[in-house]
Amino acid sequence: MANKKQPEWHAPVSDNSLPTLKIYNSLTRTKVDFIPKKGKQISWYNCGPTVYDAAHLGHARLYVSIDIIRRILTDYFNYDILFVMNITDIDDKIILRARNNYLFNNFKSTIKSLTPELIEQIRSALNDFAKSKLGVMGDGLESNASRDDPKYLLYVNSFREAAKALAEAEVALEYNDTSEEVAHKLLKESQLIVSEWLDKKDGASITDQKIFRDLAATWEQEFMNDMQTLNVRPCDILSRVSEYVPEIVVYIQKIIENGFAYEVDGSVYFDTVAFNNKEGHHYAKLEPWSANNEGLIEEGEGSLGSKLLGKRNKGDFALWKKSKSGEPSWDSPWGFGRPGWHIECSVMASEIFDDYLDIHSGGIDLAFPHHDNEIAQSEAYHGCQQWVNYFVHVGHLNIEGQKMSKSLKNFITIRQALEKYSARQLRLCFLLHQWDSKLDFKESTMGEAKGIETILNNFFVNTKALVNEFKQTAHESNGIHRYNASEKELINFFREKQSTIHMALCDSFNTPTAMSEIMELINKTNIYISAGRNNINIVVLEKIAKYVTSMLKIFGVIGNISSEDIGFGESEQSTINREEVVLPYLRVLSSFRDSVRELARQQKSHGEFLALSDKLRDTDLVNLGVSLDDQEDGKALVKLVDKDVLIKAREAKLQLQAEKAAKKEAAAIAKEEERKRKLEKGKLAAEDMFKEEKDEDGKNLYSAFDEQGIPTHDNNGEELSKSRIKKLKQKWDIQKKLNDEYLACTTSNSDN
Repeated sequence: MANKKQPEWHAPVSDNSLPTLKIYNSLTRTKVDFIPKKGKQISWYNCGPTVYDAAHLGHARLYVSIDIIRRILTDYFNYDILFVMNITDIDDKIILRARNNYLFNNFKSTIKSLTPELIEQIRSALNDFAKSKLGVMGDGLESNASRDDPKYLLYVNSFREAAKALAEAEVALEYNDTSEEVAHKLLKESQLIVSEWLDKKDGASITDQKIFRDLAATWEQEFMNDMQTLNVRPCDILSRVSEYVPEIVVYIQKIIENGFAYEVDGSVYFDTVAFNNKEGHHYAKLEPWSANNEGLIEEGEGSLGSKLLGKRNKGDFALWKKSKSGEPSWDSPWGFGRPGWHIECSVMASEIFDDYLDIHSGGIDLAFPHHDNEIAQSEAYHGCQQWVNYFVHVGHLNIEGQKMSKSLKNFITIRQALEKYSARQLRLCFLLHQWDSKLDFKESTMGEAKGIETILNNFFVNTKALVNEFKQTAHESNGIHRYNASEKELINFFREKQSTIHMALCDSFNTPTAMSEIMELINKTNIYISAGRNNINIVVLEKIAKYVTSMLKIFGVIGNISSEDIGFGESEQSTINREEVVLPYLRVLSSFRDSVRELARQQKSHGEFLALSDKLRDTDLVNLGVSLDDQEDGKALVKLVDKDVLIKAREAKLQLQAEKAAKKEAAAIAKEEERKRKLEKGKLAAEDMFKEEKDEDGKNLYSAFDEQGIPTHDNNGEELSKSRIKKLKQKWDIQKKLNDEYLACTTSNSDN
């Protein structure tokens, strides 16, 4: 027996093959297999913000969506990512905003009262603004061309508000109200107009580059704070344009040497035609149909000198801009200037990753010209045919069907959104929509996200309560196992959902489908729970809850909690002090015991004990974040819930009860008023009711009556018809009943 060989082993055959990860690639506009160049290592460059103003909801959608994809790749597919993001801190928008703010604040600091001179200055600024932004010449329009400007409506609204403020200030001046408060109110409501007016006059005098850097630093910090609040993981390497200017100069020099750029009067342009004519190179890979779109090209060049002369081809774009007075500048072989917008990302990504990127990401609005120009520059510099392998573009975000715009007054900053919705709710909203599709942000969209959050929270709370209860008797057994048909069915359903969720994530990170599958799993599990806690296999339930928790943790919905934990976890981490944690509960328990003993001494009724019990459940424990759910078996299920959630639910319940009580009281009052009205009407005896009726002239309507007081003849002595008498009889019967009720009521009151 010792020398006998093992029998042949039969290799298993899989029932189905695992799907491969596919990503929607903007370079092909299709889903393609994801194949990093170096195995499990991914080089990823993400376009960061231009920091000149508060980050808005579109930024939230972009950076949270990118964060979700990054988390899935690292935490689910186990890739090793080096994630780099830039900060654009040299840009035309930053230059203009910094100058405008600086000049306006300086001007405002000199204004101590409302004067005719200030009125005249604001009027001059308004006239200048009307000419430059609205095309107004005299009493008419020069042309309608300015109406095509996306900011035209903003300009119109700003002009109207400033004109209104100016008119109010003129009235104030007439009434000798020249206070600083009135003057500063005028400036505040005409700030855009005044700032542009001041910039035209004095913008060229700004020489301190710290003014530009300080503005960018302020908004960079605000952006980072917003990202932290949204639970967006920080990048591995943060690169700022201002820190890479020497490298940018060297990079541009090589592109010139390679024959794809040229200098004109201190500026350097990329030669799109020379690049496109070179074998192996293609300009505008992402959007070739946009290559000659002058509007997009000009927009990409910025608002300071985008129409400089000397370009060889209309599609050429600036690598280096000659700086004018009032603009930051750095020395270069071509004179003092600053980097063009597009060159920054090519240089910083190349400095860190060299000659290729696995993934480059950003908003879809950057595809052309920014990303197409990046590709061209980088391939011209490296002499390669494909600098980026996968381009990931997050879809647009609209507000109630419209593009977000200050002129439409639907511009929502991240801070404003977080005043109404939580970071978790926003992330759930983004998870429910495919990352590369357009998202229409509206109340119903967020209503769906909030509803799912409630379902998830209830599932976690119920499961944790059952698991905690089970732990008290985990090692006891009645000799009967709890893995029967219902458990088998649930486990099979669970494993099926794990497969479909995996397939969804392999399908270009299809989180809407993944979330739908998770919610179906929760719904099925809730049905299982509803069978009653005595029939539940807690181990099966806990396994499913931990899986749901782990997936939501991967998606960034749940923060850093232990792998053994279930649910959303605590919003804040703190050092636990035993007395601080335990004593509030012990005080409630002690107070309840004292009250029970006192009621017992006074031999109170069962109802008062039950009322005390309800107070413990609905008030004392709720204030501690404890929910007691009364079950059919007579035992309460203990749940630990965020106390703010419980208090809000209690307040909503009390408000509903108050509203019902108010309605009931109002109905009772109305009923009593109706009763009094009827009694008042019943004072008149039926026999006399018709004898009092008059016509328009004040004459009696009737001249003869029967023994009951019902009219038989009109005031002309003519006999009434039978049908008329019948109708009068019906009225008489009603009055008779009212009069009888009145008499009965007055008799009853006199007896009392």
